[in-house]
Parts: sequence; structure tokens; C-alpha cells
Amino acid sequence: MAGIGPVEPEPPSSDGTPHAHTQSHADTLWSGSPNSLRSYERWAALPPRLRRTLQVLLVAAAVAGAYAYTALSTTPTAPSPTPWPSQVTFLHYEGSGPPDPHHPRAGTFRFTGSVRDAHPVTIRQVHAGLPGLNTHVTPALPLTVKGGTPKPLTVRISVHKCAALPPGFTLPHLDLGLRNRQAQQQHSYLFGGAYPRDLATYLHATCGPREGHSGPPRGPRTDLTWK
Repeated sequence: MAGIGPVEPEPPSSDGTPHAHTQSHADTLWSGSPNSLRSYERWAALPPRLRRTLQVLLVAAAVAGAYAYTALSTTPTAPSPTPWPSQVTFLHYEGSGPPDPHHPRAGTFRFTGSVRDAHPVTIRQVHAGLPGLNTHVTPALPLTVKGGTPKPLTVRISVHKCAALPPGFTLPHLDLGLRNRQAQQQHSYLFGGAYPRDLATYLHATCGPREGHSGPPRGPRTDLTWK
């Protein structure tokens, strides 16, 4: 058992010879070369405040080294780029709406706007895409659409000048102003099928049919001459 205290004399052995003194490493309280002993003495001779300061600096240097090694050994993950708003924004035609009693000469057309992206898209503008037409959108713009949460849009279209309308149009469209965290865009959404027919029906009722036709054309192409 190791201990600290004066060295006790050992009794002679049975044959009268002194014991050979041995000391194991387990009994050694301090071991080292003379250089290490001198280093310890120099460290012990330093003022306590200086020793604490040096200990703090050594710990800080070790932490900084570990952080630098982790930063260099870890490959940063590049953030995924945000797509352009027109790439993730979709507009679906739902059908014509009931007449607006406050605007009897206007036609109402119902759409659903959706976004297929984690970042929302703001619809800033909606235009009918034809000269001579005015548009009004409900709900009011700008309208922010989040991914997975489609928003209904009601577009009220009114004619302010029949003579300004083109003699014919193919695949009527809506021009939308879009914005997300990537960019702002003007994008045209083309429609076939029901929307061209419904729009042609409204324009016939408002500006009159093409000469020789009693009603709107049945196909997606509308070749019309307006009064």
C-alpha cells in the first residue's frame, strides 16, 4: 500500500542480512526524467493567475482545433435551387360562373390556382390576354398561394370596346404576373376546350355573332367579326 510518511527501519532477516529494498510503479507518486521534473517545478513556480490564464488559452486552442477539423471534414450541403414561379404554378379552368348582378354585361369565369413547391407563389396580376377586355379578380390581388393549398380565383371579364377585339383568336389565354423567392415572371396560360367556348359565348352575347352565324362556334377556334 502506498503512503506518505517517514521511512520505517526494517528488521533484519532471519539470517541477519538486510532486506533488499524494491519499489514498484504502483508505489511511485511521481516519476519522470529530470527534464520533466524541472518543467513541473517551473510550472509550479508560475503565479496562480498566470497558470489559470494559460489553462484557459490551452482549452480554447483545443476547442478551436476540434471545430476546424470538423468543419474541414464535413462537406457542406448545397441548398436546392428554387424553381421559377411559372414552373410550379398551375391554373385550372373550373367553368363559367353565375352573372354578377352588379355587372350584368360582364362574364364570370372560375379557376383554381395551385403551387407544386415548398415555397409559395404570389399572383400579382391577371389579364384576359386580348385587347378590348377588362378583368377583375376575386379575391383581390396580390394573392399568395402555398404548396398543397389551392386557391379559387374568379375572373370577371368585361368588354370595353368590341371594335378593339381581334377578328379571331385561337386558344384564349390569361396573362399572370407571378413572384416567388427566385424571380418575378409574366406567364401566359393557354386554355383549350371549355374556356374558349365559354368566352366565345360571352363575347357573342355582348358584341354580336359573326355575320352568318347564329351562335358561338363549337370548336376551340373562334373566328369572329365584331360589330
